[in-house]
Order: sequence, then C-alpha cells, then structure tokens
Amino acid sequence: MDFVNSQVAHSLCTFCEKYGVSLPATCRCIECNDCLCKDCKASHSRTRSTRNHKLCDLGNKDFQEQFHSKQESYCPVHKEKVIEYFCIQDQTAICHACTLMEHHGHKCESLSKAAEKVKKSLQENLSTFYPLIVSKELNINLLEREEKKVKDNEEETQTEVEKWATEMHKKIDKEKTRLKNEVKITMAAENKKILAAKDEAERSLATLKSTKDIGNRLIEYGNDAEVLLVHQQVMESTKQLTAQKQSVKSTLHLGVDYESTVNIRLTKNQTMDSLMVMPEYLMSFDAKTKMDKNHCFFTGIACLPSGDMFIIDSSNFLHGNNNLKMFDSKGVLKWNLPMGDQVPYNVAVTADNNLMVTKGDSSKVDIIDFRGKKVKSVASCVSRCESPSLAMKGDTVILTGSNKACVYICNKNLQARKIICSQQFKSPHYAALNHNYIIVSDYAHCVFIYSRSGDLLATYGTPGTPGDGPGKLNRPYGVCIDKYDKILIADHQNKKVHLISPRGEFVKFVLTKDELENCPLALAITPEGHLVVTMTNSLVKMFKYMAIF
Repeated sequence: MDFVNSQVAHSLCTFCEKYGVSLPATCRCIECNDCLCKDCKASHSRTRSTRNHKLCDLGNKDFQEQFHSKQESYCPVHKEKVIEYFCIQDQTAICHACTLMEHHGHKCESLSKAAEKVKKSLQENLSTFYPLIVSKELNINLLEREEKKVKDNEEETQTEVEKWATEMHKKIDKEKTRLKNEVKITMAAENKKILAAKDEAERSLATLKSTKDIGNRLIEYGNDAEVLLVHQQVMESTKQLTAQKQSVKSTLHLGVDYESTVNIRLTKNQTMDSLMVMPEYLMSFDAKTKMDKNHCFFTGIACLPSGDMFIIDSSNFLHGNNNLKMFDSKGVLKWNLPMGDQVPYNVAVTADNNLMVTKGDSSKVDIIDFRGKKVKSVASCVSRCESPSLAMKGDTVILTGSNKACVYICNKNLQARKIICSQQFKSPHYAALNHNYIIVSDYAHCVFIYSRSGDLLATYGTPGTPGDGPGKLNRPYGVCIDKYDKILIADHQNKKVHLISPRGEFVKFVLTKDELENCPLALAITPEGHLVVTMTNSLVKMFKYMAIF
C-alpha cells in the first residue's frame, strides 16, 4: 500500500510519456493499470475496447483500495508466476508450477474460491467485534468522564489550596504584626528600666568619687577634731553605697514559643482548627419509604467511595422497620432490603465494597453485596450482643455490644486479636477507627480513645454522669473520625455534634439543636469530607464543617 501511495503522489500520464511529454496524471484505469492525464482520460473513455473500464481519480481516497484489489500477487518460489491456487493441505497460496512440483497431489482450489470462504469466515468473526467495540467505546466514555472528574477535582483542590495559603498568609502577617508590636512595647518598658538603673548608677558613682575625695583630703589636711567629726558621716555614706545592688543585668529574653503560641503553630491539626467555619447545610432527605410501616430508627450509616449511602433502619420497642437501605449521593433510594425477624443495628463497608451488617442477639455478621444480595454469614467472636456495633478499616474490625463490658479488636474474619476490658465500660455503643486510633462511645455519657494496639489514650465526658457543654455528654451515639484525625460525636440527648482532638480535648460544637432540630443517631464522613447525620425524625442531613478539604 505504501508503494501504491508513492506511485500516486508522483504519477505521470503513461501515454503522453511514450511521446516524450510529461504531463501529470489525474486518474488511473483500474483494468489497464495506466495513468491518464485529462485529455487521455477522455480518449480512453471514447475507445470501444476501453470505454467500460473503471477509472478512478488519483485524489479519491478509495483509489488505493480499488487499485490494490486488482493487483496480482506473485509466487515467492517461482518469482514470475502469478498465484492462482490455494493448497488446502498446507494452507498456503501457490502458483500453477507449485501444483506440479512442491504441492503435487495436494488438494487445491482456486484462489478466488478459497478467498470467498475465508471472507465469509472473517465476516462472521468481525460481526462479533460490534458488541466489543460498543463496550470499549462505553468504557472510553466512562474513562473520559473520570479523567474530567479528576481534572476538575485537581483544579478545585488547587483553588482551595490557594485560598488556604492566602488565608494562612493573612493570619501569619496579622500575627507577625501583633508580635512585633508586643516586642516593641515590652522592650521599651525594659529599656526604660535599664535607663533608670543607669541614671542611679551614675549618681552613685559620682557620690562615691566625691566621698573618696573628701576622705582623702580629710586624712591629708584635716585636724584631729575634723577627722573625728566627719569620720562617722563618711563611714555611713560608704556603708549605704556599698549596700546598693551592683548588678544591672536584664533578666528579659524574648523569643517565639511555637508550642504555646496558638496563632504561630503551623502544624497540620492547628491549621485545620483555624480554618473551621460555621456549619454549612448542604442537603437533607427523608429516608422513610413507602414500605416502612413504623417510625424509622436509623442506627447505622456507611458510605461508599462513590458517595452512595447505606442506612440501617433498626427497631426498638417504639420505632424501626428492620431493613437495610441504599441511597445515592443525592438521597435517591436505590433499594430496600428487609432483614426479617433479626434486628440489624450497624453497617460497615469492607475493602471490596461489600457490607458487614450486625444483628441483635446474634453471633453472626451478614455479608451483603452493594446490590443488596446476601453473600454469606460469618460467625463472630462475640455472642448474643445487644445493639451490636462495628467499624472497619483495612483488615481490622472493631466489635462492641451494649451488654458487653469489652471491645473486641478482630481480623477481617471476625476472630479476636485483642479484647479491651475496662471497669469504666458501662454500655459500649458505637465504634470508629482509622490508621491511628480506635474510638468507642459508651452510652453512659463517655467516649474512649485508644491506640490501634489497644492502649487507652484519653477519655471525653464523665463515665456515669450526664452533662451538657464542652467536655460533657448525654447518651452519645455514633462516632466517626475525619481525615485530620478529628473525632466527631453524636451527643444524642443534647442534640449536638462535638468535635474533639485525639487527646480528648474539646474543639467546638460542629452542630447544635439549631442545625439538627432532632436527636442525632449515626454519623459518617462522605468521600468529599462532608458530615452525614441520621436523625430520629427519619431525616438524613449533610453538612460542610471545614473551610477546605
């Protein structure tokens, strides 16, 4: 084909060239394989023997294919022989000479007949390409959308970083001005003290010199009566001057304390604290469906990386419908899975995007795929739990139960690696974990913070004592950890969501009854970093609580 393309690009009229005239060809006869100029093309079309030949313009994009289809192929063994046959036995194209020599006695057929068979088979095979092509095109479209999503996310994140950097520069400049003014005022006061001390020292020096001169003159020129009269005054003056403090060294030394100066510390956590904003309401939806006969009791929530949400509608003596629901990121119901007589309580997403669902008074945990189909049940190391809850990160699962005074750190097969038991546990309720911490809420007004190895790091709230305000809880329910290791707590009876540090220090109330209006139950963080709260009135609310993510 490249050879044909080359010929097309530099073709001259075959007939004119015979008479020594070089005119560029405009077309080619497919039958004669001659290149023709404009005049020779007209003559070729009028001649009886060639008037029915097919002519193709050299500029026609189909010319190469048409010309190539008329080209004869020659035998690689008998170089001057045209290939005319196909050896069925050896599955190769051959010439007439080959049928008499190398392929003598082999079953052969004409090249055109063999080609027709192959074309038919090839056509059948090519017909299977259509669904594959459609599938690949759809996949490419999806990838292009993902590519755009990543690009948009990058641009958005870059913009947020710029905003964050600008805000930080403003804060740093403001703090720099404040500190410099403070240094200036402090140093001015200290310098005033030093100048006063210097004046006093200079006066003392003058007095000392004067007293010394008087004493010397008295010794050298005074009479006995003057010596006796003045001696006592000189000694008293000397005693007073000697008693004065000689050190005038300043004890002041200024520097920047990066650990205690809040506005100076630029650690990650402090930066996030300084960029927290008032909660911004994003959306809410009513998760009660037509299938639900009772008031809803949403005790568990988990999010997929896609933003889809899974919500447990449990039951107690007043509320609940015993089902598992899936909603998309906009709050549209995808499916509703009844759980029968067994009471579901909490849900977590596994590494392969399946769901783990705990059930009351059962030692088993159901594994359910994201389409709502039960895959299997797995026996756990905890039996007959009331209000069993779980959290999962990687291959680690945390199991709790309100009637158990222990927290179980398990592998992905729900076999205990370590059991945390504490006399402070009254009713362990919810759990959360990330790569650094394990968080356990206790229904008896307290939250415990552990290391991944199970060591107690801090507590928040007073075990057994309800309260309202910073550092106080009243029936905490759901807990979760954001990407900055901040811990969020659903303070059920107080209708608040607390934000605390991993050291158990109160940071702020992220949400209060003004935003929630009802008692919060379960909490989750979406892939975008937003906070999702399930409520006792069947609503699910989403808030933005950080300036950047």
